[in-house]
Amino acid sequence: MFFYEGYICPVCGKKFQETDDIVTCPECGAPHHRACWQQEGHCHFAADHGTPRQWKRPEEPSGVPDHRAGPAASSHGPQAAPPPSSGAAGGRICPRCGKANLEYAEFCSQCGYELPPADWRSGPAQQTPPNCQQPPYQQPPYQQYRPQGSPYYPGGYGEYSPFRVPVVDPLGGVPQGETIDGERVEDVAAFVGPNSAYYLPRFYKMARTGSRLSWNWPAFLITPYWLLYRKQYVPGGILLGLEMVKTFLEAFILGTYIYPQLDMTSTAAMYQSMFSQVQGGRLTIYFAILSLMTVISLLLRVLFGLIGNSLYRRGALKKVKAVREKQGNPAPVQPGTTDGYLRQALTQSGGVSLVLVAASAGIIWFAQILFQTLFLYTL
Repeated sequence: MFFYEGYICPVCGKKFQETDDIVTCPECGAPHHRACWQQEGHCHFAADHGTPRQWKRPEEPSGVPDHRAGPAASSHGPQAAPPPSSGAAGGRICPRCGKANLEYAEFCSQCGYELPPADWRSGPAQQTPPNCQQPPYQQPPYQQYRPQGSPYYPGGYGEYSPFRVPVVDPLGGVPQGETIDGERVEDVAAFVGPNSAYYLPRFYKMARTGSRLSWNWPAFLITPYWLLYRKQYVPGGILLGLEMVKTFLEAFILGTYIYPQLDMTSTAAMYQSMFSQVQGGRLTIYFAILSLMTVISLLLRVLFGLIGNSLYRRGALKKVKAVREKQGNPAPVQPGTTDGYLRQALTQSGGVSLVLVAASAGIIWFAQILFQTLFLYTL
């Protein structure tokens, strides 16, 4: 159902249509055609603001509102607004006019006043961070006409804002216009891409404190894949190569020196023979080598878990600088300005790569199959 069905513009006297460009008064909520508002330059009922004659939404709008009928017609409609209601259980009472509204209503259905939040599903009007722009449907069409300091409708479409979308700050709370090692945080965020709200505050803190340690779980758990996912080609390629070497050595030692000495007729026999070989000291050196490789792999993962963010920051800033200079910007863009071509180039150069992750996982899988075929399945 059209929200303004049955309402009439007080300036031109025409009923509102669904395709009309409608604005509402930030003081009383009275709807106007945008052109009619611009024609008068203010609310048609501005003279009645703050008085008993102030416009109020009637329960069932119909007909031409008679805003000159005196105090008895204070609703500016054919019927005066009903007296304040105590409301049903779970309802919400408007603190401005006393109207009972639905439990999760965001605006009063009578006067258009923005209601206090009930819970997280109808939270308070969020103040947009300075680094973000509101979505187009959150830009109030009457912004240029709203009186300075007006407390009503601070950030939405007034009384018919259908919902609010949480605004995510891509800078993670870092002030706009700040720099990280000489590069603007906006440029770094454009290069980082997904999850920049996680990385930017850590990069910023490292640049200010000189610290190099910041724990990163993906860098610890899936080290080479995380590096390649973040397009850190050199360290990611080195660790991927080390992983292949580790896989080769494990298959070689198991297939050449350990499995031939075991009784492979059954699982129980295999473990029994392995226990006997270890007790006799004949396989100790090979198990020590395998254990050492496992410990080294774990230590490398811990190391990258600690310095992964620092390593990524260094590589990202180096690439941001290279892209900026390639675009013909010897110095960072000045605060308050935006270079769209630079941002586009940074987005294309940075970001993440799922293709590299899939390719590296395929390489490791193929290497495991190949080495097992060479050293294990030939027994």
